[in-house]
Amino acid sequence: MLKRIMRSGIMQRVLGFLVATYMVFVKYTTRWTVTGQKHVDEVIAGGNGFIVLTWHSRFLMLNAIDQGQPQKPHVLISRSRDGAVVHYTAHALGLKTIRGSSGKTGSERVKGGSGATKEMVRVLERGDAVVITPDGPRGPRQRLGEGPIRLARLSGYPIITCMFSVNNRKTFNSWDRFILPLPFGRGQITWSKTFHVPADTDNEQIETLRQTIENEMNVRLAQADGATGHERTRSVG
Repeated sequence: MLKRIMRSGIMQRVLGFLVATYMVFVKYTTRWTVTGQKHVDEVIAGGNGFIVLTWHSRFLMLNAIDQGQPQKPHVLISRSRDGAVVHYTAHALGLKTIRGSSGKTGSERVKGGSGATKEMVRVLERGDAVVITPDGPRGPRQRLGEGPIRLARLSGYPIITCMFSVNNRKTFNSWDRFILPLPFGRGQITWSKTFHVPADTDNEQIETLRQTIENEMNVRLAQADGATGHERTRSVG
């Protein structure tokens, strides 16, 4: 019964609207501190497209970085039933979506077929941003696959990572230790430097860069969690 209800387009739209409303409420009742802002400011000032990576567990804080920048965010979302709710959530927030899923560690493709990859390249070429949670939708937690790096090589546009944390939150016992941010707390947003992937990058270099970016994301996440009084969430897999 519940599954049938969740397949209803009307119910998915309602849930998406409610989640989006809650995300906006949390955003504007949280006192945010930002580190590494200069890195993203440089990318934004260039006026070109870029790829943003963050972990799946922090999705409900994603709208905290939307500050009216000219590069409009396009969020890569899985084709699953849960992905449909996220799709409607993103649209209620005024974000665009691309239906697909980042490949698991070691994959050389982006799930959803070449159509999703082509759409992401088109978005980047228009000067907008592609936002990916590369360990979603099912993990392993905080592990980066090759998909986003190959997208950066194919498109010629840079990768930048962004991590979120809040002191006032509930952590679920899910595969990704999903975070429900609660209102009226302190929040931390931590940007990394940018990573460029030249067109002649070979497979060995891609793996080295994959490890470097994954480590950067987890270090930044640990910094954000530490700044808000929480212990580090470790990767698995």
